Amino acid sequence: MDRDLHRYRIDLPDRQLACAPVDSAPGRGYLGAMAAAANYGRANRQLLSEAARRAFVTAADAGLELVYDISHNMAKIETHRVDGAERRLCVHRKGATRALPPGDPSLPPDLADAGQPVLVPGTMGTASYVMVGLPGNDAFHSACHGAGRVWSRHHALRMVRGERLRDQLEADGVAVRPSSWRGLAEEAPEAYKDVDAVAAATAGAGLARLVARLVPLGVVKG
Repeated sequence: MDRDLHRYRIDLPDRQLACAPVDSAPGRGYLGAMAAAANYGRANRQLLSEAARRAFVTAADAGLELVYDISHNMAKIETHRVDGAERRLCVHRKGATRALPPGDPSLPPDLADAGQPVLVPGTMGTASYVMVGLPGNDAFHSACHGAGRVWSRHHALRMVRGERLRDQLEADGVAVRPSSWRGLAEEAPEAYKDVDAVAAATAGAGLARLVARLVPLGVVKG
């Protein structure tokens, strides 16, 4: 896309915003590759979920059922009202996820009254949130999908040692099983924003409603 910007007369302030018309060859290629990646991710999550169920001897009694599954960092073709008219748009949610309100026709029957679940991961040492979409969301029915980084992975590696982080988390009652100390350090809680503040801001902006605050019991990294 970066090489083809001149062809479509697109002038950008930052190369990371490289793009192409969705009906162009690069645009169609992007959407196809993204859909393939999303399908891979969904299948991977299903396998991980089944492996987690089998780790519990009394899984049938524990009620380990899927609450919700959604891909994030995705572009979707949707219809929204813009300047008083319905328009077909390509909505790219980067650092965001869909948050449909109660009664939206795209919701399955069991979620129609509540609205779409919004899963907001925090960090392995703080908390995560479950929220639901709200009516009146003028951000194309979008909300945040996580706390968001304040440190790059490289900076986190300079600031945190994986072994020390493991000891700290386990002292706080969080079991840790990393495949590498480097991978653990990259995801240090300090590398992310305050998820409580992020969730409160999301609710305050009317994008989603708070439902539950979850605290970590165990971390599997890698």
